[in-house]
Amino acid sequence: MAVLCIVNRNYMESGKNIFLKKWVAGNLAVYSGALGVFHPLIAHGFTGDHDKLLTTPQFMMHTLSLFVFVFFLVRTQNKTFQMAGKRKTLAGIWPFLFFTPWVFWLGYYTLFVPFDILFMFLSIGIINAIQLKPLVKSPTRWVWQCILGYLLAAVAGIVIGLGAYLLCYKNIQGIARDLATWLSISIPAALVVAYYFRYILKVQVIMPEDYKSDNLPEQKVPLSNVAVLILFIGSAVLSSCGKYGYLAETEYNIEFYITQ
Repeated sequence: MAVLCIVNRNYMESGKNIFLKKWVAGNLAVYSGALGVFHPLIAHGFTGDHDKLLTTPQFMMHTLSLFVFVFFLVRTQNKTFQMAGKRKTLAGIWPFLFFTPWVFWLGYYTLFVPFDILFMFLSIGIINAIQLKPLVKSPTRWVWQCILGYLLAAVAGIVIGLGAYLLCYKNIQGIARDLATWLSISIPAALVVAYYFRYILKVQVIMPEDYKSDNLPEQKVPLSNVAVLILFIGSAVLSSCGKYGYLAETEYNIEFYITQ
Protein backbone atom coordinates (compact mmCIF):
# COMPACT_ATOMS: atom_id res chain seq x y z
CA MET A 1 0.00 0.00 0.00
CA ALA A 2 2.86 2.36 0.83
CA VAL A 3 4.39 1.59 -2.56
CA LEU A 4 1.12 2.51 -4.31
CA CYS A 5 0.96 5.80 -2.41
CA ILE A 6 4.51 6.68 -3.43
CA VAL A 7 3.83 5.81 -7.07
CA ASN A 8 0.62 7.88 -7.08
CA ARG A 9 2.39 10.86 -5.50
CA ASN A 10 5.20 10.67 -8.03
CA TYR A 11 2.64 10.49 -10.86
CA MET A 12 0.91 13.61 -9.50
CA GLU A 13 4.20 15.49 -9.26
CA SER A 14 5.30 14.51 -12.76
CA GLY A 15 1.90 15.51 -14.22
CA LYS A 16 2.03 18.92 -12.55
CA ASN A 17 5.65 19.43 -13.61
CA ILE A 18 4.72 18.76 -17.24
CA PHE A 19 1.85 21.24 -16.91
CA LEU A 20 4.16 23.91 -15.48
CA LYS A 21 6.78 23.33 -18.19
CA LYS A 22 4.10 23.71 -20.88
CA TRP A 23 2.87 26.93 -19.23
CA VAL A 24 6.38 28.44 -19.17
CA ALA A 25 7.32 27.39 -22.71
CA GLY A 26 3.95 28.40 -24.16
CA ASN A 27 3.93 31.88 -22.68
CA LEU A 28 7.54 32.59 -23.60
CA ALA A 29 6.74 31.60 -27.18
CA VAL A 30 3.44 33.48 -27.47
CA TYR A 31 4.50 36.78 -25.95
CA SER A 32 7.89 36.97 -27.63
CA GLY A 33 6.60 35.55 -30.94
CA ALA A 34 3.03 36.78 -31.42
CA LEU A 35 3.40 40.07 -29.55
CA GLY A 36 7.10 40.75 -30.07
CA VAL A 37 7.37 39.74 -33.74
CA PHE A 38 3.96 39.30 -35.38
CA HIS A 39 2.43 42.45 -33.91
CA PRO A 40 5.02 44.92 -35.29
CA LEU A 41 5.25 43.04 -38.60
CA ILE A 42 1.48 43.13 -39.15
CA ALA A 43 0.80 46.54 -37.58
CA HIS A 44 3.76 48.45 -39.04
CA GLY A 45 5.14 46.25 -41.78
CA PHE A 46 2.27 46.85 -44.20
CA THR A 47 1.23 50.42 -43.40
CA GLY A 48 4.47 51.98 -42.11
CA ASP A 49 5.07 54.42 -39.25
CA HIS A 50 2.27 56.54 -37.88
CA ASP A 51 1.58 59.60 -35.80
CA LYS A 52 -0.66 59.58 -32.75
CA LEU A 53 -3.71 59.67 -35.01
CA LEU A 54 -3.71 56.51 -37.17
CA THR A 55 -5.16 56.21 -40.65
CA THR A 56 -7.96 53.70 -41.20
CA PRO A 57 -5.65 51.07 -42.74
CA GLN A 58 -3.16 51.51 -39.88
CA PHE A 59 -5.95 51.16 -37.31
CA MET A 60 -7.23 48.01 -39.01
CA MET A 61 -3.80 46.38 -39.21
CA HIS A 62 -3.03 47.15 -35.57
CA THR A 63 -6.34 45.64 -34.55
CA LEU A 64 -5.72 42.58 -36.74
CA SER A 65 -2.31 42.09 -35.11
CA LEU A 66 -3.94 42.12 -31.66
CA PHE A 67 -6.50 39.56 -32.84
CA VAL A 68 -3.63 37.32 -33.96
CA PHE A 69 -1.89 37.75 -30.62
CA VAL A 70 -4.91 36.87 -28.45
CA PHE A 71 -5.77 33.95 -30.75
CA PHE A 72 -2.38 32.33 -30.13
CA LEU A 73 -2.52 33.29 -26.46
CA VAL A 74 -5.89 31.61 -25.84
CA ARG A 75 -4.97 28.56 -27.89
CA THR A 76 -1.71 28.07 -25.98
CA GLN A 77 -3.32 28.60 -22.57
CA ASN A 78 -6.10 26.15 -23.30
CA LYS A 79 -3.68 23.54 -24.63
CA THR A 80 -1.85 23.78 -21.31
CA PHE A 81 -4.98 23.69 -19.15
CA GLN A 82 -6.30 20.65 -21.00
CA MET A 83 -3.97 18.73 -18.68
CA ALA A 84 -6.01 20.05 -15.73
CA GLY A 85 -9.48 19.37 -17.16
CA LYS A 86 -11.66 19.16 -20.24
CA ARG A 87 -11.13 22.39 -22.13
CA LYS A 88 -11.58 23.09 -25.83
CA THR A 89 -8.72 24.64 -27.73
CA LEU A 90 -10.47 27.97 -28.29
CA ALA A 91 -12.70 28.00 -25.21
CA GLY A 92 -13.32 31.51 -23.88
CA ILE A 93 -11.75 33.32 -26.82
CA TRP A 94 -14.57 35.81 -27.40
CA PRO A 95 -13.90 38.05 -24.38
CA PHE A 96 -10.27 38.29 -25.49
CA LEU A 97 -11.22 39.17 -29.06
CA PHE A 98 -13.73 41.76 -27.93
CA PHE A 99 -12.17 43.45 -24.87
CA THR A 100 -8.40 43.21 -25.33
CA PRO A 101 -8.08 45.20 -28.61
CA TRP A 102 -10.62 47.81 -27.54
CA VAL A 103 -9.10 48.51 -24.13
CA PHE A 104 -5.76 48.79 -25.95
CA TRP A 105 -7.26 51.56 -28.07
CA LEU A 106 -8.96 53.09 -25.05
CA GLY A 107 -5.58 53.46 -23.35
CA TYR A 108 -3.95 54.73 -26.53
CA TYR A 109 -6.51 57.40 -27.44
CA THR A 110 -7.12 58.65 -23.89
CA LEU A 111 -3.81 58.49 -22.00
CA PHE A 112 -1.53 57.52 -24.90
CA VAL A 113 1.53 55.25 -24.65
CA PRO A 114 2.23 53.30 -22.42
CA PHE A 115 -1.34 53.00 -21.16
CA ASP A 116 -2.37 51.04 -24.25
CA ILE A 117 0.06 48.30 -23.18
CA LEU A 118 -1.00 48.53 -19.53
CA PHE A 119 -4.72 48.29 -20.33
CA MET A 120 -4.13 45.36 -22.71
CA PHE A 121 -2.30 43.33 -20.06
CA LEU A 122 -4.85 44.17 -17.37
CA SER A 123 -7.66 42.99 -19.65
CA ILE A 124 -5.87 39.64 -20.10
CA GLY A 125 -5.40 39.38 -16.35
CA ILE A 126 -9.06 40.12 -15.58
CA ILE A 127 -10.36 37.67 -18.19
CA ASN A 128 -8.04 34.89 -16.99
CA ALA A 129 -8.93 35.65 -13.38
CA ILE A 130 -12.59 34.98 -14.18
CA GLN A 131 -12.31 32.16 -16.72
CA LEU A 132 -9.74 30.03 -14.88
CA LYS A 133 -11.40 30.23 -11.43
CA PRO A 134 -12.96 26.73 -11.70
CA LEU A 135 -9.50 25.22 -12.28
CA VAL A 136 -7.78 26.53 -9.14
CA LYS A 137 -7.98 25.61 -5.46
CA SER A 138 -8.57 29.08 -4.05
CA PRO A 139 -10.63 31.13 -6.54
CA THR A 140 -10.80 34.28 -4.41
CA ARG A 141 -7.04 34.41 -3.96
CA TRP A 142 -6.56 33.52 -7.63
CA VAL A 143 -8.42 36.65 -8.79
CA TRP A 144 -6.03 39.13 -7.17
CA GLN A 145 -2.98 36.93 -7.87
CA CYS A 146 -3.89 36.84 -11.55
CA ILE A 147 -4.53 40.56 -11.95
CA LEU A 148 -1.36 41.37 -9.98
CA GLY A 149 0.69 39.04 -12.20
CA TYR A 150 -0.37 40.72 -15.43
CA LEU A 151 0.08 44.16 -13.87
CA LEU A 152 3.68 43.23 -13.01
CA ALA A 153 4.18 41.89 -16.54
CA ALA A 154 2.94 45.15 -18.03
CA VAL A 155 5.16 47.25 -15.78
CA ALA A 156 8.22 45.10 -16.60
CA GLY A 157 7.56 45.37 -20.33
CA ILE A 158 6.89 49.11 -20.23
CA VAL A 159 9.90 50.03 -18.10
CA ILE A 160 12.41 47.86 -19.97
CA GLY A 161 10.94 48.16 -23.46
CA LEU A 162 10.26 51.87 -23.55
CA GLY A 163 13.47 52.54 -21.66
CA ALA A 164 15.38 50.63 -24.33
CA TYR A 165 13.51 52.55 -27.02
CA LEU A 166 14.48 55.94 -25.61
CA LEU A 167 18.08 54.94 -24.95
CA CYS A 168 18.88 52.71 -27.93
CA TYR A 169 16.23 52.40 -30.64
CA LYS A 170 14.83 55.89 -31.08
CA ASN A 171 17.05 56.82 -34.00
CA ILE A 172 16.77 53.48 -35.83
CA GLN A 173 14.67 53.69 -38.99
CA GLY A 174 11.91 51.43 -40.27
CA ILE A 175 10.55 48.13 -39.09
CA ALA A 176 13.77 47.25 -37.25
CA ARG A 177 12.99 49.87 -34.62
CA ASP A 178 9.47 48.50 -34.09
CA LEU A 179 10.71 44.92 -33.83
CA ALA A 180 13.42 45.84 -31.34
CA THR A 181 10.99 47.89 -29.25
CA TRP A 182 8.25 45.26 -29.09
CA LEU A 183 10.70 42.46 -28.39
CA SER A 184 12.07 44.55 -25.53
CA ILE A 185 8.51 44.95 -24.24
CA SER A 186 7.28 41.41 -24.78
CA ILE A 187 10.25 39.37 -23.54
CA PRO A 188 10.36 40.86 -19.99
CA ALA A 189 6.56 40.59 -19.84
CA ALA A 190 6.76 36.97 -21.01
CA LEU A 191 9.29 36.12 -18.30
CA VAL A 192 7.03 37.57 -15.61
CA VAL A 193 3.92 35.77 -16.88
CA ALA A 194 5.79 32.49 -17.31
CA TYR A 195 7.63 32.32 -14.00
CA TYR A 196 5.36 34.31 -11.69
CA PHE A 197 2.43 32.10 -12.65
CA ARG A 198 4.60 29.00 -12.54
CA TYR A 199 5.01 29.71 -8.84
CA ILE A 200 1.30 30.51 -8.35
CA LEU A 201 -0.05 27.59 -10.39
CA LYS A 202 2.26 25.09 -8.70
CA VAL A 203 0.12 25.64 -5.61
CA GLN A 204 -3.19 26.68 -7.16
CA VAL A 205 -3.93 24.48 -10.19
CA ILE A 206 -6.16 21.46 -9.64
CA MET A 207 -4.88 18.43 -11.51
CA PRO A 208 -7.06 15.34 -12.18
CA GLU A 209 -4.89 13.34 -9.77
CA ASP A 210 -5.87 15.73 -6.96
CA TYR A 211 -9.48 14.57 -7.26
CA LYS A 212 -8.41 10.91 -7.17
CA SER A 213 -6.24 11.33 -4.09
CA ASP A 214 -8.99 13.24 -2.26
CA ASN A 215 -11.58 10.55 -2.98
CA LEU A 216 -9.63 7.50 -1.84
CA PRO A 217 -11.79 5.71 0.77
CA GLU A 218 -10.79 4.93 4.30
CA GLN A 219 -10.71 1.24 5.12
CA LYS A 220 -10.79 -0.56 8.44
CA VAL A 221 -8.31 -3.36 8.63
CA PRO A 222 -9.03 -5.65 11.60
CA LEU A 223 -6.13 -6.90 13.65
CA SER A 224 -5.11 -10.40 12.72
CA ASN A 225 -6.81 -13.20 14.64
CA VAL A 226 -3.38 -14.54 15.45
CA ALA A 227 -2.44 -11.25 17.09
CA VAL A 228 -5.64 -11.29 19.16
CA LEU A 229 -4.92 -14.88 20.26
CA ILE A 230 -1.44 -13.83 21.34
CA LEU A 231 -2.91 -11.02 23.42
CA PHE A 232 -5.30 -13.39 25.14
CA ILE A 233 -2.54 -15.88 25.87
CA GLY A 234 -0.35 -13.10 27.26
CA SER A 235 -3.14 -11.92 29.54
CA ALA A 236 -3.77 -15.46 30.70
CA VAL A 237 -0.10 -15.87 31.56
CA LEU A 238 -0.07 -12.62 33.48
CA SER A 239 -3.26 -13.64 35.27
CA SER A 240 -1.77 -16.99 36.30
CA CYS A 241 1.22 -15.17 37.78
CA GLY A 242 -1.13 -13.15 39.97
CA LYS A 243 -0.34 -9.82 38.26
CA TYR A 244 -2.78 -7.72 36.28
CA GLY A 245 -5.40 -10.40 36.72
CA TYR A 246 -8.08 -8.10 35.47
CA LEU A 247 -6.67 -8.45 31.97
CA ALA A 248 -8.08 -11.95 31.74
CA GLU A 249 -11.58 -10.57 32.02
CA THR A 250 -11.09 -7.80 29.47
CA GLU A 251 -12.98 -8.21 26.23
CA TYR A 252 -10.83 -7.32 23.23
CA ASN A 253 -12.19 -5.73 20.11
CA ILE A 254 -9.18 -4.04 18.56
CA GLU A 255 -9.18 -2.48 15.11
CA PHE A 256 -6.50 -0.53 13.33
CA TYR A 257 -7.53 2.20 10.90
CA ILE A 258 -5.29 3.17 8.08
CA THR A 259 -5.79 5.32 5.06
CA GLN A 260 -4.77 3.89 1.79
